[in-house]
Amino acid sequence: MKTLKNIRKLNNAKVLLLGNNESVKLSISKEFDEYFKELKFSTDVSEALMILNESNYDIIIIDTNVEGTSFEETCVQITQAAPSLPKIIVTDDDNNANIVTAIGNSAYAILSKPLKSKDVRLAIIMSLNQTKRGDKIEFQNGLYFDEYRDQFFKAGGSMIEFTKLEKGFLKLLISKRGDTIDYETIKSVVWKGKNMSIYTMRNIVNKIRLKTYYEIIKNNSNRGYIIEEPQ
Repeated sequence: MKTLKNIRKLNNAKVLLLGNNESVKLSISKEFDEYFKELKFSTDVSEALMILNESNYDIIIIDTNVEGTSFEETCVQITQAAPSLPKIIVTDDDNNANIVTAIGNSAYAILSKPLKSKDVRLAIIMSLNQTKRGDKIEFQNGLYFDEYRDQFFKAGGSMIEFTKLEKGFLKLLISKRGDTIDYETIKSVVWKGKNMSIYTMRNIVNKIRLKTYYEIIKNNSNRGYIIEEPQ
């Protein structure tokens, strides 16, 4: 595992499992040790979408048997909510329709039940490493956010020192890029519902602009904030 950690920092990996099969949960839990940061379980699509809306995950494992919806609809909803999120599919029915759906939704691997714990670990490792080239989100002036290292950098590679609130604010806007994020959502996600005035929020925005550049965050008609589209 020391060699594997050199390939990818697995201790930073956050994994979401969508499914209600206990044997699948058990197999994945056995391989979820100190090399991974977080494992979250969800039993239905609505719950999974809510989890993805609240936090960033590195990979999602989807069981083809999810209550209340078809496998195809499950994949479509997850892909729409998180287009770049890597997927691993687990199934007890690797028919052509499931394979086509998995490929059409950019799945990185399909694992057959009963799962082997070793296969789960290797599939996660391979999926993360195949996607790490897409971890860099670039903005103007060479500034970029490296999702793999969870840090912001200037051109040339020097790290930008953000406070926890500043970084959380930027990451929320990036996760919803293209959309205006209203003040209540920002308060709920970044400040975790704690007391916050609009002046405090404006102060955070100004500090971010000073450390980067002014146009990176825009106030959209006093409805909320939106981040500049990546380059």
